[in-house]
Amino acid sequence: MSNFIDAARWLDQEHQNQANFKNFSNKFGLLTHEDAYEVQDALEKLWLWKGKLAGYKLALTSKPIQALFGVDTPMRGNIFSKTVLYGNQKISITDYVHLGVEFELAVEIGEDFGANCKEMNVSDCMSKVAAVYPAFELIDDRNADYSTVDLISATADNSWNGNNILGNRQPNFKHLDFDNNLVTKSVNEKKEKSVTGAALENPFNSVLWIANSISKFGKELRKGQIIMTGSTFATYFPNKGDKILYEVEGIGKISIEIE
Repeated sequence: MSNFIDAARWLDQEHQNQANFKNFSNKFGLLTHEDAYEVQDALEKLWLWKGKLAGYKLALTSKPIQALFGVDTPMRGNIFSKTVLYGNQKISITDYVHLGVEFELAVEIGEDFGANCKEMNVSDCMSKVAAVYPAFELIDDRNADYSTVDLISATADNSWNGNNILGNRQPNFKHLDFDNNLVTKSVNEKKEKSVTGAALENPFNSVLWIANSISKFGKELRKGQIIMTGSTFATYFPNKGDKILYEVEGIGKISIEIE
């Protein structure tokens, strides 16, 4: 529909102008999250400079964050090939309107899921995964006012995905208990601990959620795609000079420096 394309064009211009985020669902008659995903697909055609569709990210995976926004479901966004970085990185804070860092397990799909994935469980899902990575998702909320954010607008804005930074590739992971696997975040050597299950109780639940969500649009998870499964800590909004390390026990570490 033309309103989806119009919304995508407007969003593209807002990003080019590095404008602060503002709600726009009413402006373009976006009524549902399905409408928001249609806008994402329209953005995919406008953002060819970001590369090909390379996977998906999941947001709002914890109950407290869902409660903050008054919803009971996650939301997804598209990942593009040129937004995926590998290894430790130096990140310029000025490349973003308002940079946020999330601490995640990235999943590499090992074989196509097929269109019918409703009956799959976590074990079935893991059997179709080739490898996992410790990872950061860099979001750009463009100074959104969280007290007034309309989630249809935020979802249409590709769920604020900016970049995705993957650490070492680990194909040996199926022996780990991802409900409870330890993760450690360190910001300027100040450490916090959590578990991978903080993301939708198990990060492979995130993969299943995305698989089922896109199946409603006639899509399926494909071999080689990357899934960002949701943050195990609250989003951290960094300052210049920050050194940030994330470790997933049994998987590996990844670090960034903010310039």
